[in-house]
Amino acid sequence: MKKNNIKTKIIAGILSAITVCSVGAMTTTTAFAAETHISTGTNIINDNKVVMNNDLKTTTKLSTATLFKVLEQASKYGKYVTPALGVLLEAFVESPADRIEKKLDEVNGKIDKIFDKIDASEASIKAELTNDIAVQSFYNTFTKFKAQTRAMHDKIKDIYASNLTDEAKAAKIAALTGNSSEWRARFEDVLNELNSFCKKPSMTKDGTIFDLIYKHYTNSVMLSGEALDLAKPVSDHVMQVYTAGCATLVESLSAQLYFNALSADAKAKADPEFAAHICKSNDDIQNEIKAVTKLLTGDENSNKADTVKGMYDKTMGMARTILVNKGHDNIALNAELKVHAHQSKFAEGVYNVSKGEKVTNEFNREFDKTVLNLEKAKLIADYAKSKGITLRKLLESCGFNVSKLPQNANLVTAKAWDDSVTGWSRIAGYNYQKSFYKGFNIDKAGAGEANAQLLDCGYNSWKFSEWNYMVGGNACILTVK
Repeated sequence: MKKNNIKTKIIAGILSAITVCSVGAMTTTTAFAAETHISTGTNIINDNKVVMNNDLKTTTKLSTATLFKVLEQASKYGKYVTPALGVLLEAFVESPADRIEKKLDEVNGKIDKIFDKIDASEASIKAELTNDIAVQSFYNTFTKFKAQTRAMHDKIKDIYASNLTDEAKAAKIAALTGNSSEWRARFEDVLNELNSFCKKPSMTKDGTIFDLIYKHYTNSVMLSGEALDLAKPVSDHVMQVYTAGCATLVESLSAQLYFNALSADAKAKADPEFAAHICKSNDDIQNEIKAVTKLLTGDENSNKADTVKGMYDKTMGMARTILVNKGHDNIALNAELKVHAHQSKFAEGVYNVSKGEKVTNEFNREFDKTVLNLEKAKLIADYAKSKGITLRKLLESCGFNVSKLPQNANLVTAKAWDDSVTGWSRIAGYNYQKSFYKGFNIDKAGAGEANAQLLDCGYNSWKFSEWNYMVGGNACILTVK
């Protein structure tokens, strides 16, 4: 290769502008921010090895971003790993105030933020997973993986902050995962076991870890939206541990690729004690990277639904309008409720002895085969009453479109009936035609079931007067998909 003294070109935008997709209901606008002062000094040749220009090497600041760029270029799995990790790392740094967007070399800080979130929720999550959801074996492996990778992350953070040379830092970070035999002893078994438990955490219950978390919460709520909201903190905790742990392992493995690409002179600057623990075969390192990331992000041969992220998305992306009825039902409901005004074509102002029957039948024709069983509708209404909230609020929180529901509409819980008084009363001198149904006012907190009148129709023989009108109002009805 011909040497020259051309001024170092600064490479901008390392890992920048990755389009971020959703995690469950979570989205972010930036995965990794653009870096304007880091030059990787790397390029690819056909055998997937990295060639480093040692003149550039002296101006390259070692960082997570540098290592991930090496991963992206040197490993055939990098193009799948780095974008997906970028999505997940950014997605779980949720608060805008927490987002780290100034420099790419602060990618490690994203991992740090996630581990902080994990620590903050650890106590409550433990009780949920071990006692309530009863996945003790999963939890034991899960916490072992977390402890291993958290300890590694803390060491990497200290190494970045040290006064070591870049070569020495890379060697020290690379040595944390160790050579092939050390990798197998330290991480391979626990990772394989964790992956197996994520896919099948219970011997007696079907479903992934995220399915089991969701199903656990369906036992105490009426609608799937409530169960998903309760399941999200626990599911996020699992994803955060898995993501932060895998990102930490990949960081160390990428440092091995980085170190192996250095010249003999550059390697000599590193402590031999650490260099001895670095895998010399890039093929072996790539297999380890694949082992770490295949369940997390997949590769070109993977079904994305079978990755941890895919399993998470499948569960957390479920419809929120399913009637679960405390674990007894699984009925998909339409987000739009059917609305029926009380007004009838039979209320034209003239008394008739058949008015009550006609109005009743007209109203009940709304109840075709797609309407939710009214006893189950009553269960939902009673549930809202027991919580002291309005039906409108409950339905809205679970994804139903309540914007089209008129104020104080009644959720129907019993069909209309004809309550007419037949025959003449010589004393009273009048006859009534009336019609009612039962329902719950959707805008009154704690409202109970009450009669809602549809028709008031009658004739007074003493006064020679008659009347026939509909009592104002609206009914709403839940329907089944």
